[in-house]
This record gives sequence, C-alpha cells and structure tokens, in this order.
Amino acid sequence: MKTRNLLIIIVVIIALPLFLMQGCRLLVKNIYNSMDCNQFNIDHIELRTGIDVPQITRNYCELTETKRTVSFQLLKTGPEKAAYAEKYFHWTEGHLFTNDGSNEQTRWFASLDTLTSELIFELYYK
Repeated sequence: MKTRNLLIIIVVIIALPLFLMQGCRLLVKNIYNSMDCNQFNIDHIELRTGIDVPQITRNYCELTETKRTVSFQLLKTGPEKAAYAEKYFHWTEGHLFTNDGSNEQTRWFASLDTLTSELIFELYYK
C-alpha cells in the first residue's frame, strides 16, 4: 500500500507542473492568435511587436481579417514618456517616434507622438 501511495504522489508531482506549463502555452497561443479588440488586445500587441504597452486609455481599435489598427493615449508624462520613447522607438522627426518589424505571421508599424501622447499600432497579418 505504501508503494502505491508513493507512486501516486510521484506521478502527481511530475504531472501537475506539466499540465500547468501546457496550460500556460495554450493561453499564450490563444492570446497570440486572438482576433478581438477587447479581450487580450494589449497582450496580443505586446506579443506580436515586443513593445511594452504601459498605462494607456484606448482611443479606437479597428480590426479586419488582415489588419489591426489601434490608437492609445499614453498616460506617461515628462521624463517617463521620454524614457519610454527612447526604449522602444526611433526618433523620426520633431516629436514623432516610430518602430517597425516583422516575423513569419505579422508585419507591424508603431508610432508615438510625444506632443499629443498618441500611441498607434498597425499590425498586418500575413
């Protein structure tokens, strides 16, 4: 009886973390493939672009089968906003910072207007 209980405990100790890791992988995959402007919208953008989306308010979100355009109002100010722009964007001209990239599934463009604090993401799905 002791051997059977010990075996059950070992199986549970090994299986539980495996189930949890698989659940986390499925959640990340669900977020990455999410085609919704409400649920996981910010997480989806962060996974696809690698840009952290800080505290914001959303201005609008437009979604089609091949493109997502989202505008946010950045809530950072002063030195925090400047540090954020320098970390994730490249200065283009005046008060406009941009960044872009692509992978096998997505081509994206992001911009931050430091004068108006508008943060825009355009994701194009391949």
